Amino acid sequence: MRTDRRRVRGLLLAAFVPVLIIAGVLASAVLGQDDPGTNRPIPLPRPVRAAPPPAAVQPPSAPAPQPAPTALPPAPVAEPVPGAEPGFAADSRFVPEGAERIDLGRDAQAVAIFRAAGSSGAPGPVVILLHGWVAIDPARYGSWIGHLVREGVTVIFPAYQSKPAYDTTTPLANLLEGVRAALLQAPVAPGRLVIAGHSAGGALAADYAAVAADHGLPSPAAVFSVYPGRKLRHLAVPIPTTDLAQIAPGTSVLVLAGERDTAVGSGTAQRIVRDAIRADATLRIIRDDDADEHGAARLATGAAQRTFWAPLDALVAATRPTNESAQVP
Repeated sequence: MRTDRRRVRGLLLAAFVPVLIIAGVLASAVLGQDDPGTNRPIPLPRPVRAAPPPAAVQPPSAPAPQPAPTALPPAPVAEPVPGAEPGFAADSRFVPEGAERIDLGRDAQAVAIFRAAGSSGAPGPVVILLHGWVAIDPARYGSWIGHLVREGVTVIFPAYQSKPAYDTTTPLANLLEGVRAALLQAPVAPGRLVIAGHSAGGALAADYAAVAADHGLPSPAAVFSVYPGRKLRHLAVPIPTTDLAQIAPGTSVLVLAGERDTAVGSGTAQRIVRDAIRADATLRIIRDDDADEHGAARLATGAAQRTFWAPLDALVAATRPTNESAQVP
């Protein structure tokens, strides 16, 4: 009995196993076979991001237009200060010891005359002394002025500008008018006029020599130009130059340039000597450490006296007629 059961079970298994195999084959055909990598996590697709729009290509922009430089305003007209010298600073009371001072004109055409006290005003040697830019107060050159007066020289000190002195086009015209008024009070002996100037005044001294005759003014016998310049950094335009070839033949022109002068350099000095083709022009380079800087001409040191005072004294002495006494007038 038990044997029969085993036989029946075996027959059933023998019949059912092929069925299971066929079912598995069919399932595999329908579902596909496993891949060894099926159990690995499936990587998520990266999100597709829209590419950013290309940056707009800007054409190269032209540099922003710069505003035209504003024209500098003309120097304001100075109002007279009661008790003050016309055209000069209210605190300018400078008078050298033993001298007298006469003030004429107004504003940029003002002029101060310095001469020995009690002098008769007879014609004699005259030095027109031209200051540097905006150094309008004659006290800035007071020691030099006092020395010249003690040497018997009348000094004419034109203002030629008013603070803040932006105007570079009218100083020469102002200078001519100031000198014209001064010479009525301080007549110059024939051939005894010397014009000297420092910095901007050094350039204007050469200009005066070139144009004086055309304006009915006496031409100088000599020009002494100390560290001349026509442009400083704060000025919009330079002082215009004149035709220096018009400086009269025989005029002695001595031009100094400082080796260490960084304010104006030596360019203007070289041009004066180069362009004054009819004059007897000389360029002298100052290499004295105590006198070759731009402001040294306003000092009263020994170096300043031998570098600036002595050459001007020699130019004035050279105007003395040969038949005149050797004494300084």
